[in-house]
Amino acid sequence: MSQGKEYRIDIFSTMMWVQAGCLLLAAIGFGFSEVVLPAVDRAILSSVAWGILGALLSFAAVVALSRFHNRVGRTLRWYCGQLAPIFSKMPLVQLVILSIAAGVCEELLFRGFLQTWLSQLSSPLLGLLGASLVFALLHWASLIYVLLIFVFGLILGFAYQISGSLLGVIVWHAVYDFFALVTLVYYPKVLGADRWLSK
Repeated sequence: MSQGKEYRIDIFSTMMWVQAGCLLLAAIGFGFSEVVLPAVDRAILSSVAWGILGALLSFAAVVALSRFHNRVGRTLRWYCGQLAPIFSKMPLVQLVILSIAAGVCEELLFRGFLQTWLSQLSSPLLGLLGASLVFALLHWASLIYVLLIFVFGLILGFAYQISGSLLGVIVWHAVYDFFALVTLVYYPKVLGADRWLSK
């Protein structure tokens, strides 16, 4: 077995274990609290549609931010350049599986359980802020990246709060991750990552 193949499997396996941990924490949270797992939406198509639209708009915003000639843009380009070689070793099927797993597992934990639980303990605003902060800190790469993820968490949390649709934010997160990963692997220039790949 070649070294490259072992590396790919290890990264994918590690990321899937992280998602399994999120799912386990969500299950424990639902099991030991009064938070009830939201029922499946009756408006499934509507939730899927606004989830896809949200993902497209979020991805467009990240592409635009990555083109800025300021600290935010430089940080995003550098971070994408660091991630591109890692994900480029994964076949498309693993990118799809990872995107779906992140959407389902992270949204069950952060929006479905944590935001709801913190809202019950305090207020909807503090639940939104607290869940978004934990979500951002667990995606730590740099201060600027954490701030961007915090804003993304706020947007997902607000969408969940006003819609009550966990399915919508799961679709949003999964589709966004898929677009981001596929772009990193196949079109790194779109995110400015190509500049860092040769270094």
